[in-house]
Amino acid sequence: MVRELRVDSFYARLRAAASASAAGSSSPLLILPSAADADSLCAVRALAHVLSADSIRFSIYPVASAAAARDLLASFSSSSCLLLVNWGAHRDLCGILPPAATAFVVDSHRPVHLHNLCARNDRVVVLFTADDEQTADLSYDFDLSALADASDLDAEGDADDHLRVTGDASDSDASDSDSDGDGGGGRRKRRRLSDDAEAEGGDPVRLFAKLRREYYRLGTFHGKPSGCLMYELAHALRKNTNELLWLACVALTDQFVHDRITNERYQAAVMELEQHINGSGNLDLSGVGSVVTLKDGTKIRAPETSRIAYEDEPRLMLLREWSLFDSMLCSSYVATKLKTWSDNGLKKLKLLLARMGFPLADCQKNFQYMSMEVKRKMRDEFDRFLPEYGLTEFYYRSFLRVHGYRSKVSAADVVYGVTALLESLNSESKDSKESSAAEQFWVAYSALSLSNVDQLRKGMQSAIEIQRAILRQGSSAITKTGFIRSAKKFRWVKLDDPVDTNRLCHPQALTKFCFFLMDALKERGARVKPLICACLAKEPEKVLVVGVCGKPRLGAVQGNAFGNAFRSAAEEIGADYFHDMFESSWIVLDVVAVSSFMIWLTEKL
Repeated sequence: MVRELRVDSFYARLRAAASASAAGSSSPLLILPSAADADSLCAVRALAHVLSADSIRFSIYPVASAAAARDLLASFSSSSCLLLVNWGAHRDLCGILPPAATAFVVDSHRPVHLHNLCARNDRVVVLFTADDEQTADLSYDFDLSALADASDLDAEGDADDHLRVTGDASDSDASDSDSDGDGGGGRRKRRRLSDDAEAEGGDPVRLFAKLRREYYRLGTFHGKPSGCLMYELAHALRKNTNELLWLACVALTDQFVHDRITNERYQAAVMELEQHINGSGNLDLSGVGSVVTLKDGTKIRAPETSRIAYEDEPRLMLLREWSLFDSMLCSSYVATKLKTWSDNGLKKLKLLLARMGFPLADCQKNFQYMSMEVKRKMRDEFDRFLPEYGLTEFYYRSFLRVHGYRSKVSAADVVYGVTALLESLNSESKDSKESSAAEQFWVAYSALSLSNVDQLRKGMQSAIEIQRAILRQGSSAITKTGFIRSAKKFRWVKLDDPVDTNRLCHPQALTKFCFFLMDALKERGARVKPLICACLAKEPEKVLVVGVCGKPRLGAVQGNAFGNAFRSAAEEIGADYFHDMFESSWIVLDVVAVSSFMIWLTEKL
């Protein structure tokens, strides 16, 4: 069967296929990870550890889009063994693979294309565990495996349904699928296909078409992080280390801070990782260590120690790299609650600090230079005063990496820094290797290691600048009349400030801006509606468009349904567009096409 329900059986098939490919064509295992998110980085680092331990040869080729992946695949041997990380599950891979190639897929995007799950498709193997399906944010009440095996009944119709959109972006009739809805749920009793066949007059083709549409119309969202799945693999093979456990923590946090999973799923995954931390001994001792000079000049070699801690973390972005005042001023959770972009909001923030007994001058220092007395009082004072300001969920469970006595870094800070590095393309030298997504992938990859803290800190500083830009543009959008335009089913904004668009013209950064603006509007009492944001791209005369439908909610019946709406709109107006990024709710258009694009969406959704 092409769907693997367990990580160890998936790896056994991968190892056998890689060995056969190496023996037959001397080709190593070819790993193609997405260069779009930190979860992909964590999964690749964990995979590299496991594969190296088993002496399996591999090569890594980061890709930033499906178009880049297709070009790369065309250059590979027809009998290659491929491993796709955080992309590919939602596409019919048989259409883009070399003739005799086999693809193994580890991808958190949903929905999984039914052709990839069909038992008769022996060229694609997808890791899609039963636990992942049963705990997904969106649920369905039919047997997905049986539905996938029936896909050959109407293969052409399946492809059409996966590309067609009807309805709107905010109700359950919206059609989306091109990227990532879900295969979720054991929350409802599964319907038997035989029962539904009777309801459809015994016609299996009509039954399949109905369920197929129901599945793809769930909308896009995410399953279990790939980095966590790869840690499960290492644990099952007894190849787990503290480093791999930390990567799993970062991968989970990546989904949480970028609003890809519900709070409930995050909390459940945190408890699972805490059990691993408690049971691992949680101490790495490297044999090399570092040289320490004593007061008398004697040099000794001291072992490096590193451990993972879990504790409640304040929702203050990059606090350890920033000041308390600036972090509270700019962090999305506090800024949208207090409206810190306004004079009244700024006064409210300063009054709050004064009531807690924190001197303003001390709060404006870099956090590491703040008074220890203030740091010790922070938790108690926050618990005492913040609920009065509506900040009732100020703390969340998170992870810290403590390295000896020198440094402490949170998983969230790593995610912010690494994501900023992934999107820090060089705008001055368009053709430079440093500006490519693949180059930035390797920069971010190295920043995940504690041995390259300086590179990670560069990413954190870049993330700080991005967050400042989000606050500035969010302030402009809220305070300027006509900046936010409203349609029946969604709102939309266009960013054209050349200073800030240079920082926000990347998909992850622009998505963060969308969530910031949605939260700010909600705090002002506005009705919650999906949001589309258009931002001038780095390419001349191009615009990046991102759509979000709100944060994931437990029990929701609809994910992000913008993906196919975007494609349909671009095709209907005859625009030149690029819709091959790994999230279907991201699209690049010509500047001149934006108005027509938005008019079509306004009329049709």
